[in-house]
Amino acid sequence: MNRLLAAFALLLLFLTGCSSDKSSTAMDGESIYKESCAACHGAQLQGAVGPTVVDMKSKYSEVEVLKIISEGTNKMPGNLLDNEKSEIVTKWLMEK
Repeated sequence: MNRLLAAFALLLLFLTGCSSDKSSTAMDGESIYKESCAACHGAQLQGAVGPTVVDMKSKYSEVEVLKIISEGTNKMPGNLLDNEKSEIVTKWLMEK
């Protein structure tokens, strides 16, 4: 009986860890940017190897930024982020 109880407790613990709650993973634009974009575009959006991404709203529409992130450009490869993360970063960049 104790083994069954222990197995049940482990199963509950495992299922809790597999929850789809997004709070367990970084899903905000700033965190995704820091993980995936800052190395080339700078921690402060100022540019480094890649161009500055400050004030994107004055240069591009949200659809254009999403397309750049998704498909890439001449120097930036596409598909670095999945669709959901691309949309989150796009919305975040449009606010900066």
